[in-house]
Amino acid sequence: MLALVSAGVAVLGRILYIANMSDEQTISKSTKSAVEKVLRDRLGQAGFSGADIRADRDSDGDPILLVDVNYAYSDKPISSKLTYGLSTEVRKALSALGETRFPHIRHHFDEQQKIAS
Repeated sequence: MLALVSAGVAVLGRILYIANMSDEQTISKSTKSAVEKVLRDRLGQAGFSGADIRADRDSDGDPILLVDVNYAYSDKPISSKLTYGLSTEVRKALSALGETRFPHIRHHFDEQQKIAS
């Protein structure tokens, strides 16, 4: 038997389920600032022009942070080595704030941008 106690709280048998969607869907200013700082520090020389950060869910339904990294076009090829370890560095910054959502980072380059290996 399922009984809805209040918004976001349901009782199934004797198990109490609490879903706090607002916490999973919001991103604090400190979280955004921490992610953007890591990205600026690591990717500034590669033409980092900003990031769109939003809450979402992965294919298993777990809460995640989608981080879309945008780059300005550069005549010089960008080294792919700049992104090595980036997820780990972002995760460390998030962990220091108590943020547990995993960051999924996607890079968006100009179609004409050359990438060096």
